[in-house]
Amino acid sequence: MDVTDEIKARIDIVDFISRYVPLKRAGRTYKANCPFHQEKTPSFVVFPDTGTWRCFGACGTGGDVFSFLMKRENMDFREAMQELAREAGVELVDDQQGDQENALRERLYTINAQAAQFFRNQLHRHPAAEEARTYLRGRGINAQVAEQFQLGFALDSWDALHDHLSELGYSADEQHRAGVLKHNEDRDRYYDAFRNRLMIPIADRQGRIVGFGGRVLDKSQPKYLNTADTPLFNKSQTVYGLDRAHKAIREADAVVIVEGYMDVIAAHQFGYNNVVACLGTALTEEQLRQLQRYTNNFILALDADAAGQQATIRGLNQARQALKRVRKPVVTSSGRVRMESRLAANLRIVALSQGKDPDDIIRKQPESWAALVEKAQPLVDYFINVVGAQSDMSSAQGKAEAVAELAPLIAELDDEIERQHYTQQLSRLVQIDEQTVAHRVQAAARTMSHQETRSAASARIRRRDEPQRDTADDSVNVRVTASAPQPASAAEDNVRSDVALERFLLAHLLQEPNLLIWLASMSEQLEINLLRVDELQRTEHKEIFLALKRFITSDENWDLETFQETLPHHLHGRLAALIHAAAASPARDLMEMQEAVLKAVIRLRREHLREDLSAMQFLLQDAQQNDDRDAVLGYSTAINTNRRERHHLEQVLERLNRVSYDAGRIDQGIRIA
Repeated sequence: MDVTDEIKARIDIVDFISRYVPLKRAGRTYKANCPFHQEKTPSFVVFPDTGTWRCFGACGTGGDVFSFLMKRENMDFREAMQELAREAGVELVDDQQGDQENALRERLYTINAQAAQFFRNQLHRHPAAEEARTYLRGRGINAQVAEQFQLGFALDSWDALHDHLSELGYSADEQHRAGVLKHNEDRDRYYDAFRNRLMIPIADRQGRIVGFGGRVLDKSQPKYLNTADTPLFNKSQTVYGLDRAHKAIREADAVVIVEGYMDVIAAHQFGYNNVVACLGTALTEEQLRQLQRYTNNFILALDADAAGQQATIRGLNQARQALKRVRKPVVTSSGRVRMESRLAANLRIVALSQGKDPDDIIRKQPESWAALVEKAQPLVDYFINVVGAQSDMSSAQGKAEAVAELAPLIAELDDEIERQHYTQQLSRLVQIDEQTVAHRVQAAARTMSHQETRSAASARIRRRDEPQRDTADDSVNVRVTASAPQPASAAEDNVRSDVALERFLLAHLLQEPNLLIWLASMSEQLEINLLRVDELQRTEHKEIFLALKRFITSDENWDLETFQETLPHHLHGRLAALIHAAAASPARDLMEMQEAVLKAVIRLRREHLREDLSAMQFLLQDAQQNDDRDAVLGYSTAINTNRRERHHLEQVLERLNRVSYDAGRIDQGIRIA
């Protein structure tokens, strides 16, 4: 039993999920209204026998206790593992290097916490902090708010904090690695990193202090000084205020991004709790990735000066590149279907008056801030105004540049009416007929789709052209830094449960990752969406599967050891078990492996459909008893769809057992009309 199995064995999934949503017993299962979407009739089912859950409504997702916590609290696997391990009383033990790294990180967290407490004490008690206290009062920040945000003061001293932490038993090197000391290499001397500054602790999403921002109280520069990069802190990867804001962001389904610490503090002080800061003038991909865990609606409220406007433009362009996209089918004028890229996010910009920042506005007129956010400009409106003001619309070159800059933004819009609206607006701006502008927008959409397709195709071609590796002698026998794995059955004829099928599939995908690309092509031939990640019940299997997909679509050449390094330490044991299963499986050539994997994928889908059918039949009976006609219709339709898909799968399996393979491609005879 590995650590994830031990955690799940110790945590009753019904008791755990009951903390978040009231469950009602229904035979051998429990049901409730889904906590992940609005509904009137319960479609969320917990299966205590298998330790799993599933939503049969709008979500259509499911998993185990790990995936529930990850989805509910927007955690990654590592965070959920740590939380549930504490819950279950299971000690997480990594390899020796991992233990040392974790011990160092915990010590650095403690140093930061002790430093924050020291700074707070100085702010409240030391005579030298009177200027800082006066500054805070002038900004409308009372003692209660200062304490909520753990504000403090660094004395104008080279060694006050150093001496304090040393007395607590922390070495100068540890303090330096935490970022609270600097080191003069010429003199080999350590000294306090922050002096005579108002101190603002920076926390991670869990509320642990990872660094500090220090603000001067006079005219000296720099105005703000942040902790240097440490094992805990990287400015470009940290969102200030997210520890306090993430619940409000999820509830409001929107995040407001400001520039400064004081903007965030003012917003939260007056009840605008979905506000965070980007710790600088430019948003980064990692910051956006973190925020998109909670919402797809982004509102930028950066300063209105020239630097702020440029920061807004950079942030918007960064967001367009970093945020998730969807590909949607579009019917062309010739009747053909083309896939086009759409931005899966809504970006808006708050129009701030020149010389005003959010802090000023919120403190002087709190209600006006809500109105400004409500009236925030959509992305395209903002860019049309900026481009219109900066471009020479009297020249052909200026018009061409404006269309070239704005057409891709319009092409990314998901709503066709919005696209037509902005196409007309751009046509009026450049004074060119609408049809010509519309053609440029369509061309921009094609270009973006082609770029994405070429990028993915290039990666596939590189992998295809690489020589096949002797997986039996090479890939399986790499060093794996994990405890000895538990044996796992690999032969498909011996697997009976969905978990065993998952092990079998992942073991073979690790042997031959290009099978993922092959499965994608087979999905089109067989008219089946093969191997969806939400069909994997074990969260650790999902994490390894997603990591494998990311790896093979990157520019990295496949290497099992390199792949292992991309996984959290706590997945190494599971990876070792899968490698062991691959090594123990019968030797197969590529076509035999394709056949075995395809059959296993179909059997996994069939098993899930069988389980879903049983649950939906029970939910249908319940809806009939409650005379819920909408639910009866919904479940009846879903049951019929389930049966049709199972019948289709049975036909495919039957033909797979009768036909041969030709150069790794299923014979035309297995296609189902």
